[in-house]
Amino acid sequence: MNKRKLAFSILALLIVFTNCSVEKKGFIDEIDTNKSINEIETNDIISFYIENDTIRVRAEKKDFYFKFLCKEGKRIYEKKNFILYPILTETDLIKAQKIIAFNKELKESNLIGVVTKIILIKNKKYLFQEKIGKRLIESNYRREGIILKIDTVEQLLESTKREFFNAEFSNSILQFINSDSLNTNYINANEFKIFKKISNKYFRNLLPNYFYINPITFKIEPIFSGFTINNNLKNKKITTFSSEEFTNYLNYFLEEDSNILTLKNKYSVINQKLLIPKGYHVILKNGDIIDLVNNSSILSFSSFTINGNKNELVEIQSTDSTGQGIHIIQENNSSKINYLKFSNQFSLIDTSKYNHWNLPSAFTICGGQISVNNCTFKNIKSEDAINFFRCEYEFQNTRIENTFSDAFDADFSNGFISNCKFINSGNDGVDISGGNLNVKECGFSSIKDKAVSAGEKSKLSITNSVIKNSSMGLISKDLSELKSLNNKIINCEIGYCAFQKKGEFGPGEIFSNDDEITNCSVNNLIEYNSSLTINGEKVKVFQNNVIDYLYGKKYGKATFKKN
Repeated sequence: MNKRKLAFSILALLIVFTNCSVEKKGFIDEIDTNKSINEIETNDIISFYIENDTIRVRAEKKDFYFKFLCKEGKRIYEKKNFILYPILTETDLIKAQKIIAFNKELKESNLIGVVTKIILIKNKKYLFQEKIGKRLIESNYRREGIILKIDTVEQLLESTKREFFNAEFSNSILQFINSDSLNTNYINANEFKIFKKISNKYFRNLLPNYFYINPITFKIEPIFSGFTINNNLKNKKITTFSSEEFTNYLNYFLEEDSNILTLKNKYSVINQKLLIPKGYHVILKNGDIIDLVNNSSILSFSSFTINGNKNELVEIQSTDSTGQGIHIIQENNSSKINYLKFSNQFSLIDTSKYNHWNLPSAFTICGGQISVNNCTFKNIKSEDAINFFRCEYEFQNTRIENTFSDAFDADFSNGFISNCKFINSGNDGVDISGGNLNVKECGFSSIKDKAVSAGEKSKLSITNSVIKNSSMGLISKDLSELKSLNNKIINCEIGYCAFQKKGEFGPGEIFSNDDEITNCSVNNLIEYNSSLTINGEKVKVFQNNVIDYLYGKKYGKATFKKN
């Protein structure tokens, strides 16, 4: 047997072994339907039978695949929209397995990966993939943003929702496709390089076919979805352009050492949007005052240390009430904020050169670690006063007062809050999604919606705290678990509430021990399948469709997003 035949024989054995091992180990889920997939036509309503449940979906037939939309609030693998690609040959099966492994490794590397599985329907194999959209982005621990799709034949680039976006993004992507060059002003070069490194393990020079504009970092991240492999990158070496040098920050900051920035003046009136590039560490000293006027803001890709003290605070204010806050995008670095007085700010909205740069908060931290101690945040008119995103945080001895909407919002982050006050919040006091939080010895007063809310598979514990004169006390939703110990809920509309808000998640759980509820209109509002356990005893009074009572319909307040 010559070497070529031997290699072919070994490959054939590997295919058979891989196919058998996948099926025997249960990596293929078997799902039944009331109609064969290959008989489906567009707009057919068919039923999937999975785990003793019947899920009705609307079908759309394409040339090489089928699209489905789940109905009646149900989901398959927690996905409302999904695609099935027929696996017709052993080559298809191997490619499907590579796509699964590829997306898994992308997720493990904190890149955007698509949920992908092989399923068996009426003895035929299909590749299951979630649809590209908002839920994909959120499940990859990112904030909803514009998604662009590339047509590699026509080299046409458009938003999946036909939204307007900055032309520099399309120019940068087409430049990448044509020459493998990465414009770091608009492209997250590190993620593209990791994407290429991982993809080359499975496919030769795979080209991303979707591009996500991250609304926090304002840079493009790569996505691959589908069953067709495009090999349009001809093994060219990826080069990186130098970033455009933003120098306007040097009008206000002094470069003391090679990487330290401090204010030139103790009182600084900033009347333009500043962008501080990465590679620095910004230090604000006790007594420093920044006055953000004329819709100005500070967007920093470098970490901060704010060193106020009890007698001389650091102040960030806006005397003309147009300031758009401070936003720190620090990757894996650390910032420390001590004795800061932060007031009279809006969220970041840049409608000039970077009209896609919109952040919902007035004070934003993205990535790394953040410590906030002995600070006040007051008269904040943004959707979120504070937003921590994908970071580890400590938030202590701090007061948030008079906020237009949510006071404190943390997404996909872990941390603790202790000895803090949340007063007169237009919506939620503390709201977390996809993270873990310990709250200790805090006070909540005059919260117009939810005092403490856990969502999207969060775990939250709260102890020795007081919630009073608010709409709702403790809320757990969407597969979250909330543990409450020795807290007081006084003069609220609702004490505890647990429910499911988003179809791709599930019910909420609350465990209460040694709490006191006084003078609340409704002690418990618990949806069927959600649960509340008080001192070891499960509450057995339930309500259907709890969401129909919330968000301003009967209790709480609807969220108003400022444009």
